[in-house]
Amino acid sequence: MDRIGKYEIEEPLLETSFSDIYIARQPDGDGYLAVKVFHPKGSNVGEEAKYGEAFWRARFVEEAKIMARFDHPNLVHAVDVGETEAGEPYVVMPFLEANLLYEIGEDADTPEEIEKLPKHWRPRPVSPRRAVEVWRQMLAGLAALHDAGLVHRDIKPPNVLLDSKQRGNVKLCDFGMVKVPDAKGSRSGIWVGTLEYMSPEQRKSAKEVDVRSDVYSAGVVMYRMLSGRLPVKGRAPMRAGRFGIPQRLADLVEACMMPRRRDRPKHAGEALEKLDEIIPDLRGLSDKSRIPLRAASVKVITATD
Repeated sequence: MDRIGKYEIEEPLLETSFSDIYIARQPDGDGYLAVKVFHPKGSNVGEEAKYGEAFWRARFVEEAKIMARFDHPNLVHAVDVGETEAGEPYVVMPFLEANLLYEIGEDADTPEEIEKLPKHWRPRPVSPRRAVEVWRQMLAGLAALHDAGLVHRDIKPPNVLLDSKQRGNVKLCDFGMVKVPDAKGSRSGIWVGTLEYMSPEQRKSAKEVDVRSDVYSAGVVMYRMLSGRLPVKGRAPMRAGRFGIPQRLADLVEACMMPRRRDRPKHAGEALEKLDEIIPDLRGLSDKSRIPLRAASVKVITATD
């Protein structure tokens, strides 16, 4: 494929279950864009597919509308939308060269799994200062979605894009599974989210979740950044001294990950307000992590409300 609409394609970037993403030149030749084209694959198409192509097309179009709706510094924005010559919808967005995995590595359960990963992709923590810097921006982007009545439902490190591989600014992406009030592309029984970052109530029903489920996922991402691993079943609460953070911040992260959603902050904006009360600036936080590398593991929880 040489061109999509007015955009000259440079090279393929990524394939997902529902789309193909390409790197394209800006029409004026100054810089690059990412073009995401609707293209469902595998079990999502054909007679064996649980949901038809029309359903996933509606979700893709809804995602493009959400991206075009927001112009927030911590949310990926749609530069353009359109259809290919074959009639497939596409959305154009800024090209961002990294995501949070570049800083914290991939999740892995055991030392054996970690050993199999290339060194750069092994799980590791970031410094308290960087963790707060990223989390603050994540919560700001989520707060904008929550203020609009939207629930992201898939907050995880790969969906935290960075505009640079060196301490880049955060832009949340992947709004394909956002819970939109009264949206056509919404059905019960669809598995939405990523297990390791998913709230207890979302494991039961993605349709019935509210913004506090995103708060839970954001808490898991923060724990992952500080510790270099996922929170484990039966773990002790965060110890502020071990992580090099104020106790009030440790308590806030724990509150975001409470199994019962009524015990969490009501929305991302409330969590952000509490964070800024605890840490008005970053000067008092260390730029070095205290935590050695450890194997990641999955937290198994069942309480919901």
